[in-house]
Amino acid sequence: MSSQISLNLVDLAVFAAYLVVTVALGLWVGRRGKDTARGYFLGNKTIPWFVVGSSMVAADISSEQFISNVGGAYKHGIVLAAGDWNAWIIYTLLILVFLPYYLRTGVYTMPEFLERRYNSTCRYIFAIASIAGYVAAVNAGALYSGGIMLDSFFGEDLSRVVPRIVLFGNPVSPVVMYIIFFAATTGLYTIYGGLKSAAWTDFLQIIILLFAGFLVPFLALRHVGNLGSFIHEHPEHFQMFKPPTHPVFPFTGLFTGFLSAGIWYSCTSQHMVQRVLSAKDEWNARVGVVCAGFLHTIMPFFFIVPGIIALKMFPDLPRPDQAYLLLVKQLIPTGLKGLLLAGMAAALMGHVATVLNSAATVVTIDLYKRLTRREVTDAQQVRFGRWAGVLTLLASVWVAISFTGNTARPLFEKIQTVFFFIAPPFAVVFTLGILWRRASATAAVVTIISGFAFSWVLLQFELLGRFNTFNHRALAAWIFCMCVMITTSLLTAPPPREQIQGIIWNKSYLSLPEAEQKRYRGLKDWRIWWLLFVGTVLSIYGFFLWYRLQHPWTW
Repeated sequence: MSSQISLNLVDLAVFAAYLVVTVALGLWVGRRGKDTARGYFLGNKTIPWFVVGSSMVAADISSEQFISNVGGAYKHGIVLAAGDWNAWIIYTLLILVFLPYYLRTGVYTMPEFLERRYNSTCRYIFAIASIAGYVAAVNAGALYSGGIMLDSFFGEDLSRVVPRIVLFGNPVSPVVMYIIFFAATTGLYTIYGGLKSAAWTDFLQIIILLFAGFLVPFLALRHVGNLGSFIHEHPEHFQMFKPPTHPVFPFTGLFTGFLSAGIWYSCTSQHMVQRVLSAKDEWNARVGVVCAGFLHTIMPFFFIVPGIIALKMFPDLPRPDQAYLLLVKQLIPTGLKGLLLAGMAAALMGHVATVLNSAATVVTIDLYKRLTRREVTDAQQVRFGRWAGVLTLLASVWVAISFTGNTARPLFEKIQTVFFFIAPPFAVVFTLGILWRRASATAAVVTIISGFAFSWVLLQFELLGRFNTFNHRALAAWIFCMCVMITTSLLTAPPPREQIQGIIWNKSYLSLPEAEQKRYRGLKDWRIWWLLFVGTVLSIYGFFLWYRLQHPWTW
């Protein structure tokens, strides 16, 4: 069954208009305040809560999710929604533990925190690991999936109007050209305008994504009608709590992932936290995180529901990753395909812009400025940041192109393996660095190095047997790193009191600064909206727990 999608002139015009508006907006908002380091890397701390929230979600969503998440839901069901709904745990930790320290101490980057708390060695290791992860997994994966996406829309049509390109005796795949196209358009405004351009275009991307993403599940539900009988025939596809022996999504790994990948990705990764650092004030930062949480609550409707409906419409697909494109081909009328393509492109461009800006920030602040050991002017930092963005983008394009020649292993698995390999030691080092006075610099370095080695051994020798999933490996590595960090800290000298002054968490972090408490009262109290968000997600989980009890496990 072919998943090739045909577009007409109206579709192409809608897509072209989207690209023009996005690039123009990025260049327009970035024309001011880009000449200082604070302006280029943190948007002069002028970003309102709704842009903070939308930008955080845009940083977390890529066109890959239209393909891999829908395909995953086709195969495994509603359980993939936990990736979004579990945000309530991560965002609560961010709001109550990490965010207040980041904002009140004025850090620019996450590696900078590690040097303040531990030493420069930790800073450099985390900076290099972050850049490698951004290039090898996050941006490269997004660009590659975007190339596959455009090829599905334009493949046959493009071959009729564009001559075949041959380089060094080998034909150039259309996917390669699409990768370069997306990199060039996104890089243009992001490298020019910095964080402000990335954040405000993210806000536009989310609006388009929400509208376009609603089309497929809405039309699919209209097409299939009542799902009651289908749910009764396939109860396993509506189970959120899978057995511990499930090969991919055991509940024991799914609901412990926040300890490692969750904390690392959302609370310590530069490309997520930088959005929070750019907020107008702490209230806008906290409410922005809550806004991101509400957006994550509805995201499964766009990515998971279509996969389940596709199972009913196309029950025997040889490749589940075809599911979303087949739904588009069969359900979306002419004229709306261009809007849907714009929505998928919005997810990709918002994701790439966010990560690109953050990678440039880390390279500039944590490597260039730190290693030159001299006074660096704002103009020099911005200029170097732009060149760092260019080099990061070129490296991401190169890795993405390399993916086109290696399709034996699913992209989703490659990316998750990288994430869950990097996450455990840094999650432990950051968490104990804020919560425990006794955590030492020596222990942090030992934990990071031994944590990587332990994760490698788990991966290579499959020591967990039938429980050997990426999230179980991350849990085991997190437990190992926690033991190493605590033991080594107790065996080494404690950090000097002046080094940890103002870093360790205290109960004042639970509240806004006094001046902001007076300004944001009543319905503006962030705690009201945070409790509503948490209550909504817990209600959803309550329903699926009840459903689990109605359909016991079959081991």
